[in-house]
Amino acid sequence: MRSAASTYDVAVAAYESGVLDAIETVLMRIDSTRRRIGDATVAARNYRAYFNAADPNWKAGGASLLDREYARRSAQSAEVSPIEIRRDSLRYWIALYKALGGGWNASAATPGILQKEPKGNQL
Repeated sequence: MRSAASTYDVAVAAYESGVLDAIETVLMRIDSTRRRIGDATVAARNYRAYFNAADPNWKAGGASLLDREYARRSAQSAEVSPIEIRRDSLRYWIALYKALGGGWNASAATPGILQKEPKGNQL
């Protein structure tokens, strides 16, 4: 009886340690995304300003189309970065929820497509 109880206690301690490690990892990642989102937002704003300056310069003949395209792509890429960071943050929150013992039912999270009932003979 004592052997089973001590085996159980060891298993519980290992489980708790694993859960605490998972929670700590997720919380560090969430904190990291908070810091990164500010930097990414500033970068997106600056690249957009860069494109807004390069575009009229190209229209006036002061820059090549390649320069304009580089500015446009840089701005577009910089605008995607905060979106990706927010997506990662949501994934980390879901991981935290799971680490704390919460379940996740994907079918409940995404409603199914409603099927329309056929009305009468459709021939």
